Amino acid sequence: MSRTAIYEEILATMPEGIEYDVLTVLRDHVGSENAITLQALTCQVFGNCTSTTERQTREAIERLRRKGVAVLSESGKSGRWLAKDQAEKDACVAEMEGRSRNLIQVINALRSAPVPVPAKIKAPLQQIRLWEE
Repeated sequence: MSRTAIYEEILATMPEGIEYDVLTVLRDHVGSENAITLQALTCQVFGNCTSTTERQTREAIERLRRKGVAVLSESGKSGRWLAKDQAEKDACVAEMEGRSRNLIQVINALRSAPVPVPAKIKAPLQQIRLWEE
């Protein structure tokens, strides 16, 4: 995935050891019932919450996950937390796998989508008629 120059700058300015700081805060948030919002987590780690520090917190979480730390989240629920047990971790993984399958379907559909969009599109894509003239 290509990254924008702005995103690259955000990553380049991440403080050294940020993953450790994020993990230190998350140790007090084990189990979904103890989730901490991304904003609160960012404020505890950085002392403030801006779009840059929030993006850096997200990146630190991704890095922790890639290192095998079970930092969980759930669609429709605000916050992040450490897994309290295998069942909680398995539920998070299953949700991520479902989102992954959906994303692959969307990617495959986009690959075969005509460009530019034809003026006439057949049903059942009736909602697209909103954009037709």
